[in-house]
Amino acid sequence: MKKSIPTTQTQATIDRVLALLAGTPDRLDSLSRGLPEDELRRPFAPGERSFAAVVAHLINTEARSNEAIVLALTLREPLRPKIHAERDYGRLLRHDLMLVADMLAYARFRRTALLRVLRGLAPEQWARVVREEGKARRESVYWLARALALHEEEHLMELQGKIGARF
Repeated sequence: MKKSIPTTQTQATIDRVLALLAGTPDRLDSLSRGLPEDELRRPFAPGERSFAAVVAHLINTEARSNEAIVLALTLREPLRPKIHAERDYGRLLRHDLMLVADMLAYARFRRTALLRVLRGLAPEQWARVVREEGKARRESVYWLARALALHEEEHLMELQGKIGARF
């Protein structure tokens, strides 16, 4: 997927990140509307995730990104622990065991909270950074939010294609 938002932090690029992040819950709701739980849990093909598994994955990656953003905003260049969103976080919390409707409500609640923080940031707060174990590069709040938005967009486009092909 072509990266649709430049890496350079400007008000215009921040606005694009916020718009993508704000749209995710509605798009997930729209994609799942009218589909029964068992369909949403059925893998799209052998070896592929189901809609429910993708939503759980999005919750796990959002949680790790959210944590890094909070760390960057509250501490001076904090070290972000090396916790993998799926292998560590997802395996522990098992969001995938929730009903899809509950996962969607949880994701919407978390997104509302994240957007409340992000929409209130000054430009210099968007530039605050977090360090990650084993990486020399520091990642800014803008970089983290942009990466999250693009990651979600990629999965939403994939879901749209797969659900459209199936139904």
